[in-house]
Amino acid sequence: MKRVKHLFWQFASFGNLLLAYKKARNGSRRSREAQQYGFHLEKNIFDLRERLLAGQWQPRPFRFFEIYDPKQRTISVATFEDRVVHHALVNVLEPIYERTFIFDSYATRKGKGTHAAVSRAQQMLRQTGWFFKSDVEKYFDSIDHNILLGLIGRKIADPALLAVITSIIQNGGNQGLGLPIGNLTSQFFANVYLDPFDKFVKEKLRIRHYLRYMDDFVLFHEDKVILKTARLLLEEWLLEHLNLRLKHKATYFNSAQNGLSFLGTRIFPGIIRLRPENTRRMFRRLQHLERQFLAGDISDERLLAGANSYLALLSKYPSAGLRKKMLALDLPV
Repeated sequence: MKRVKHLFWQFASFGNLLLAYKKARNGSRRSREAQQYGFHLEKNIFDLRERLLAGQWQPRPFRFFEIYDPKQRTISVATFEDRVVHHALVNVLEPIYERTFIFDSYATRKGKGTHAAVSRAQQMLRQTGWFFKSDVEKYFDSIDHNILLGLIGRKIADPALLAVITSIIQNGGNQGLGLPIGNLTSQFFANVYLDPFDKFVKEKLRIRHYLRYMDDFVLFHEDKVILKTARLLLEEWLLEHLNLRLKHKATYFNSAQNGLSFLGTRIFPGIIRLRPENTRRMFRRLQHLERQFLAGDISDERLLAGANSYLALLSKYPSAGLRKKMLALDLPV
């Protein structure tokens, strides 16, 4: 495998850092930290670049908060400057890895996403009779830093850039394990970590119909016995090579006619439906937005933006009744 060199100067260039700032600002436009950084933008970027070039940049501690929908998760928020560095890093790494990722990996990639993954899963379901569905037990918490850095080192041969990558990876987790949820680099490196697994399924097990969305994955085949054999082999491979285990309560075989639960949907060969718990959660969120609007806490633009995003989601599935229920809410006109 050819390793890529001479990336650090591209990573630390003023143009790349400026582009990274703009991407980081898009998600934090109204935050005071982003506004303060942008007020002295040129000075801040030159200062950041000097520290990167001198090897003096180090990530700062995270700020944490909890979310509880649908289950409790700890979200780690990096400082705004660190988010600029994260975007700058992904800017140079993403084109390299995009050339090697399998087509049917759908998380956090341009032109992919959940809707494309669901549509592709239905296509595979129609072409086969059986599927094996699973995901990884506590995936982000279980990513081994040494294994991840070893995988990155197989492709990247720039010591200065590897030093930045190492500092970002080791800034999170516990005792050499885990990536913090909520960071762009964590999502990117989580895809990198399972890329060898994708290759194992496709090239060694020769499973033609396979797709993955982060750590959720599905194998499809006409022969259930082949899928059962594949399960044993991939469980062994995951433990030996990536120190990962499957979540057994989310691991099962079934026929295409009984439907596949995947990414908040129930997929059948002829139809895709939203799962009831997801529709309930969606309406809870929208009703919360409506209460905020009536209390004067958010603008009508913010409420309509939320409503339109859910209507766009419902438009992809047979849900006329749900759309009518949503439109019956007291939305501003």
